[in-house]
Amino acid sequence: MSRIVQSDFVTQHPDLLATVGLLDKWISLQLHERHLPGLAAGIVHDGELIWGSGYGFGDIDEKKSITLDTRFRIASITKTFTALAILQLRDAGKVRLDDPVSAYLPWFTLQYEGAPPITLRHLLAHTSGLPRDASVPHWTDDVFQAWDEVVTTTQQRKPVNPPLAEFGYSNLGYSLLGAVVETASGKAWATYIQEHILDPLEMRNTVVAPTKAEDDFAFGYYRQDEQHQRKAAPFVETKGFSASASMASSVNDLAKYARFHLSTGDTPILSKHSLREMHQIEWLNKDWQGGYGLGTFIQRIGNWTISGHSGGYKGYLTQFMMCREHNTGVIILTNSLDSMPYEYVENTYKLVLPEILKIVKPKAPEAKPEWQRFAGTYLGDWGELVVMVRGEQLLMASPRFVMMPPTVLEPTENPNEFTLKEPGNPWEIARFETDAEGNVTRLWTRNEYVLPVR
Repeated sequence: MSRIVQSDFVTQHPDLLATVGLLDKWISLQLHERHLPGLAAGIVHDGELIWGSGYGFGDIDEKKSITLDTRFRIASITKTFTALAILQLRDAGKVRLDDPVSAYLPWFTLQYEGAPPITLRHLLAHTSGLPRDASVPHWTDDVFQAWDEVVTTTQQRKPVNPPLAEFGYSNLGYSLLGAVVETASGKAWATYIQEHILDPLEMRNTVVAPTKAEDDFAFGYYRQDEQHQRKAAPFVETKGFSASASMASSVNDLAKYARFHLSTGDTPILSKHSLREMHQIEWLNKDWQGGYGLGTFIQRIGNWTISGHSGGYKGYLTQFMMCREHNTGVIILTNSLDSMPYEYVENTYKLVLPEILKIVKPKAPEAKPEWQRFAGTYLGDWGELVVMVRGEQLLMASPRFVMMPPTVLEPTENPNEFTLKEPGNPWEIARFETDAEGNVTRLWTRNEYVLPVR
């Protein structure tokens, strides 16, 4: 195991330090019991890699240890970069997400009979109805088509569904998006990703389209045999499918990428509005347990929404997942096909995020004595509202819906005005209208009013 990196944020909080120590022991135990070759893990919070460690080996024969700078093929995490490039071009006015693909790739004439054209949005959200992969068994034979071959064979195929009928994960669709990036930007896809994403984020250890196992690459391994022996997987170029699965990176570099994805303000490479859209649901699974955004899987772990992407390549399984609500990301990179990286993501969030939330939980403001003058019952044509001071908060509730959580009235600079904090009505205003003696005469909510019961 390489040296564990722990930031001051971890070492200054004993409960968090103990928890990541337990996580470290658990990961080490998994590698031992499952006979896994190697793994690199990282936790990002508030823009910082607060904890990370390498485990096992990137080269079993040479006993070359995994570090946080060891490169892994991140496979379909590449799709987040391609989606980001499309959104950048959308913000620059060079593409529109609801344009048909044929507006940028005139040769692309595939259309389900009687259905609307396939759009860029459909490709981004895997709702195009296109086949998953190429017309050759590239994941089996380890031979990917050159782009010219992809174009030729794609023209001979048909969508399997109309757009928006089903979620249908498509590497072919993201390869097409790579070609759209080239058409709209005038640059090769790999060049565009390097210049517009990697360079601005200073991701110097990330390779867009590797052609060989370069320095600091972990070898990828097949599943173990009955004697727990493993065979190294061959290095394979993705060629025409590069925009869907080619990239290689490390925990330290992906921590920089996570910092960007966790940001809530505008960044030099994307507006906050487009970044938020990237991590919002475009396709909701039928079980309502998750879905897909614009280049990101979206799912639930406990009460938290997590978004990001997985990656699977010959010899590598990886995870890059963000909890944007709580500003925390988890990166798991492995170099074997039986490593189950999502289990590490899930357990990391369940163990560590509660400790982080204890540390960053804002101190509740103290209730102001003058709020008592607002407390009481208010009546309107639609029923009663009760305003009360409870637990240092000013709350509003309806007796008719007594089991629903009360609405928090959050103070503003105006002592008589409050922001309504409730699902479905964020940022609306409640205003207590008073007479010359300070007695409440009306309670206004969302431009309607109720009267106090005397």
